[in-house]
Amino acid sequence: MLGLFGVMSGLCYYLLVSVALIPNWALIYDVKGTKYGGPLTWPSKLLGLRHLPATYRTLLFVLLMVALSCLWLGAIYLVRRDTRRALTAVIATAFGVFALLFVFAPVFMSRDIFSNIFFGRAMTVYHANPFLLIPHARQGDVFYPLIGWKYNASVYGPVFNYLSWLVTKLAGNSVAANVLGFKVMTFAFYAACLPMVYWLTRRLTPGKENMALLITACCPILVMHTLGGAHNDIIAVAVVLAGYILYRKGYLLSGIAIVMVAVMVKIVAVFALAPMLVLYVRDKRGAPLKRVIAAGAACVGVAVLLYLPFLKNLKIFKTTSHMSGMYSASSIPRVFTWLYAKVFGSGGAASSRLQLTANSRVHLVFLGIAGILGILLLLGVKDYRSMTLCAGSLVLVWFLTSTYVVPWYLALGLALAALTGWNATTGALVAAATIFTLYPMVGHLGVPLLVVLVIWTAIFGSSELKKLRWHSRKRAVRGQQEELDGEEA
Repeated sequence: MLGLFGVMSGLCYYLLVSVALIPNWALIYDVKGTKYGGPLTWPSKLLGLRHLPATYRTLLFVLLMVALSCLWLGAIYLVRRDTRRALTAVIATAFGVFALLFVFAPVFMSRDIFSNIFFGRAMTVYHANPFLLIPHARQGDVFYPLIGWKYNASVYGPVFNYLSWLVTKLAGNSVAANVLGFKVMTFAFYAACLPMVYWLTRRLTPGKENMALLITACCPILVMHTLGGAHNDIIAVAVVLAGYILYRKGYLLSGIAIVMVAVMVKIVAVFALAPMLVLYVRDKRGAPLKRVIAAGAACVGVAVLLYLPFLKNLKIFKTTSHMSGMYSASSIPRVFTWLYAKVFGSGGAASSRLQLTANSRVHLVFLGIAGILGILLLLGVKDYRSMTLCAGSLVLVWFLTSTYVVPWYLALGLALAALTGWNATTGALVAAATIFTLYPMVGHLGVPLLVVLVIWTAIFGSSELKKLRWHSRKRAVRGQQEELDGEEA
């Protein structure tokens, strides 16, 4: 049955890539100097899809996404208790087939890859700092017409810039070679995640290895966007998993240092680092102050060492600061800024000022919500499993309260939550990933994501109340026992 689901998913992906190659469908970005034809275009030609009106295109996209989501969810259910190695092989094979389609297809649904290539070229071609050089300053560059963020410097960590330097150094000025290089690099890191997910799940939640593997390897938004757009989130995930393995094996500071390297790929990895630091400090094998100093020295040392070649002044963080205040149509805060403007708006020139006020106030409210939930989650870190679950939950909370969200931001949360089996956090992340399959054809996804946030928060709050009641009863019983012991004495 799982094999059948895999074949059906493969056919859906095949049809999706084929229709994406139809001109003016706005699902892909052409790679200059590269022509796509042959088998990739057969389904759209055979089915006569090349002249569909725009409304039917959107409907076809939605139908394909619904089919892929149902197949993914059904497969998760099928393997939830199945530990057979044969199923592991089926999942790995399915991942390989899906990956080949998107690695060798055009750039899918995002132009970020062209910006990332430019950051590498900033070092290899222009011998400049990628945190300071913006694409608009090099309008003659072969990639300039393809770049979407023309006025933004690099917003990623130095480790990703080093990797970008390597790929662009090897690929030279060829657009196709650079795109393929970034896609192959992304595929290599994605593939490296899978055995690590399997190994960690086998030790954290025995019997759920195949389910965790399937959640990570066959998630539609990760397959389509991470491989199709060569997003660097999966690189951070791979490095985080390597750090978690080291920590699990007893190399505590080494594990922390490696996860800090992941933060130097993309800042979202800090949500995997924070619970690890809490667990390390709470460890009873040493003085807490000494452990704080040791962990702090490891993190600061890694950050300074990796940033050192770029650290001329604080202007290198200017673009990152600018991006942190942006809103995307799919975020939950965007729903509330819209409501705020509707309730208090009067139109005209005042509306723009009102929008700025709404943005800042709603942003602060959701920062507060994220902060409160984050603190509660970190307080619950007691052992390795709760550390891993906390990390996945922190990514979920950040994703659902952030002002700017896109599908590939879920990669780290999905991978970490999957390690802990099926629970409220895993379910919420899978639900969010399912909702986001409709991106970008259906851009306004804040309302269904809000439902996920409310349900997860209710479950989490209920769990916290149960813990408080349990601890309260435990203290009461302990107090009664002490009174009895005192009377006997």
